[in-house]
Amino acid sequence: MARTFRRKQQRHEYRWVLRQFEPRLPYPGWIRIDAQTTAGRRAIALFHSDKTVTMNAPAPRWFRKVFDHRIRTVNDRMFRRWLADPSFDPVFLAWHKHGANWAWW
Repeated sequence: MARTFRRKQQRHEYRWVLRQFEPRLPYPGWIRIDAQTTAGRRAIALFHSDKTVTMNAPAPRWFRKVFDHRIRTVNDRMFRRWLADPSFDPVFLAWHKHGANWAWW
């Protein structure tokens, strides 16, 4: 399914997109950008492009591999312990596939 079809009826809230940090003001802070200006249209276009990345970047590959390996090892040990002793109640770690990214931050 095309991304444009999925987003056809979607409405966006640009309140956090249409702001810019100004450190040179007497009191540094965020100022609002008008959506009809060139800077506003540029900010909205950047928001809708695939160039913007949430939280800057994912965790490094080496960290994700180590993170996933630890979870698989713990789950494998629980499973083998249950096979050896059926009365044992195993507790498996069910992490989301992006769990390593959240652990990295």
